Amino acid sequence: MMKFLIKGITKVLSTNFFAKLLFRVDCSKSNINYQIGFSTLLMKKALKKFVKTNNKVLDIGTGAFAIHGIWIKKNLGADVVATEIIDEHIKSAKRVAKDNKVDIKILKSDLFKNVKAKFDWAIFNPPFRNMEDSNGYKLVERLLKEAPEDTRLMIVVNAFYANQKKIEEIIKNNSYVIIDIVTKFLNPSKVYVIEKA
Repeated sequence: MMKFLIKGITKVLSTNFFAKLLFRVDCSKSNINYQIGFSTLLMKKALKKFVKTNNKVLDIGTGAFAIHGIWIKKNLGADVVATEIIDEHIKSAKRVAKDNKVDIKILKSDLFKNVKAKFDWAIFNPPFRNMEDSNGYKLVERLLKEAPEDTRLMIVVNAFYANQKKIEEIIKNNSYVIIDIVTKFLNPSKVYVIEKA
């Protein structure tokens, strides 16, 4: 029942009305359905808390709206590079950024593969489909292995789709320390703010 309710709320949040209301991002010209859910909302809270104007942020897997990258640039003034692996999403994200008059670089990359610059932060919302999605856990592990040592990370996961204890084990087993865990009352997600030990 609770999962059904969460999916319903997510469907409502995934409208241009709420993208504008919650993030001040107009996604109306994108023709791609994209999910704005509890993880997206909680990541915004973590970004507000940790990202500074002079920071460089890598938004990994930015999706069709580049919603975090656009929000960071508009509201925090930090430099942003956003990556995505799906060509349709890259095209859509570029259109949404242009429509919002925000200058962020959006490029095709699988995690850090095509990224050459140094970043203070890399943010990531891994694409978990359900608790048993081993690909999601493998992707988090790959992210931790491939991340530059001096880049701090924010990884957001929803308890309805990923085992958060397993995520914490993966973080610790890859020689990272948790600086903070950002939560919000009634939000099933957690943002793990981590750095290399």
